[in-house]
Amino acid sequence: MAHEGHEHGPDCNHEHDDSFEIEVVELEDENGEKEEFAILEEVDFEGRHFCVLAPLQEVQAQSEGKLSEEEGLSLEIFEVKDDMFTPLEDEEMAERLMTHLDEMAAKLAEEEEKD
Repeated sequence: MAHEGHEHGPDCNHEHDDSFEIEVVELEDENGEKEEFAILEEVDFEGRHFCVLAPLQEVQAQSEGKLSEEEGLSLEIFEVKDDMFTPLEDEEMAERLMTHLDEMAAKLAEEEEKD
């Protein structure tokens, strides 16, 4: 499930460390085709564990400046249980989760400004 409305990249409200190594997971779709995704965020929320992923090719294109800001990344949210990634189908939960992540990022930015 793709989730729009939250851009994660060089101009988002998260700090990025250029030396950070991207964690990659390979997932298989319902047609048996495999695709590599970059894990952008992992979070425990409302008693469940979630990962926000983006296709690795898009993340690499963005880091190389080949993906414009307007295009953004195709974000997908998965619930993770016992190393099994299940797409989050609940739109309301997805909205609450993304709001939570945005609030956490805003708090971090606020704390960094104080330092």
